[in-house]
Amino acid sequence: MAAGTDEKTISATTGDGGAARAAAIAALAKWLRTGVFPSRAVPEGSALSLELVGGVLRNLSAIEFALSDFVAKKPGPLPRAALYTGVWQLLFSAGVPDYAAVNETVAAARRLRVGSPAFVNAVLRNVVRNKATLTAKLARAPLHIRLSHPEPLARRWTVLFGEAAAEAICAADNVVPPVTAVPVPAGPDSDATADAARLAAKWQEAGVVATPDGPVVRIPRGVGIEGLPGYGEGAFTVQDRATLQAVEMLSPQAGETVLDCCAAPGGKTVQIAARVGAAGRVLAFDAAERRLERLRENVARTRLADRVETGFGDASSPALRDFLAGRRVDAVLADVPCSNSGVFARRPEARWRWSEAETRRLAAVQLAILRNVAGLGAGRIVYSTCSIDPLENGDVVAAFLRSDEGRRYAIARDGLLLPGRQDGAYAALLVLK
Repeated sequence: MAAGTDEKTISATTGDGGAARAAAIAALAKWLRTGVFPSRAVPEGSALSLELVGGVLRNLSAIEFALSDFVAKKPGPLPRAALYTGVWQLLFSAGVPDYAAVNETVAAARRLRVGSPAFVNAVLRNVVRNKATLTAKLARAPLHIRLSHPEPLARRWTVLFGEAAAEAICAADNVVPPVTAVPVPAGPDSDATADAARLAAKWQEAGVVATPDGPVVRIPRGVGIEGLPGYGEGAFTVQDRATLQAVEMLSPQAGETVLDCCAAPGGKTVQIAARVGAAGRVLAFDAAERRLERLRENVARTRLADRVETGFGDASSPALRDFLAGRRVDAVLADVPCSNSGVFARRPEARWRWSEAETRRLAAVQLAILRNVAGLGAGRIVYSTCSIDPLENGDVVAAFLRSDEGRRYAIARDGLLLPGRQDGAYAALLVLK
């Protein structure tokens, strides 16, 4: 970034579209330079900035492919980020006329003191003149370019799931996912679908166009979550329907003590706490203190704080036993850290950090956590991830069952959800023999 301009200056105001666009470009440029997730660098509350950043990240390979016809050498991070946002609007975003997308991008480049706004202007006008040709070329491009995923990842998914399924997964990753609410159940026997229908009806009475979808309610875009009926009373949490798979597989019962490992930010914790009832207990453990604070806020809002005890530490370490202090647990949810390959639609930047080596490293961490919690002797364990890769799912479970700790357990069932109607996720129920 040129002297005299920094991200804090650009982020200080988002009162107009120009500032929001500039903030998005600045965040993308910072990501190109440092690898810092751009969604964390945009101003809080700037929907346009997030839309621009998300659009670029979901279409990055296709954008670079389009630019390769007009840019012989990659420019620096700031002009490149400006070009990315402009090309995304020209080729992938409806509703903004071409001239406006070009003019506004160039104006943002000037605002950011990009070295040559004229260069940005010239390239984008070339894209406008060649839109039909570029669109046709992209339609013929390989999967990893056409649907913007790392080439090794697209290749891996094609081998694992087949060509048609791999394309469907990549396409789902490029759709902005819906925001959904999950009602807080009254107990272990609550009917989730009926609860969702009642919540949707309550919102509709208040004038909110809400759509029940099985156990969740779709929240219209632009609706403030905190203003929805029932939010202040803790009637629901915001989470995807895929997160319910692990809780349903665990089947917490009234009066049980459940250990929730890697629990933050607490969506599953709330669901478990509601099911174990007033006589039950949830021991929520996580290695991120900041995320634990969000968990505490969630259980307080849902009026379940008296059933939840939190602890800080690494679930693969002796710190877990220190937290439990000899207490017996009936069941364990081990919702382990993973590659996020099932939620690339929600976290589009994560796909650009994917590597098989990192996935294998995470699998070793996941196995260590599973072996550690197995030593507690709980009657059942649910192992879950938001990954769709066997390296983090079935392979980890199989390695666990071969281990000394795992030989006492058997797999009762497991399930893999691929991205589409919901996020991607995996869960396996392990029962003590």
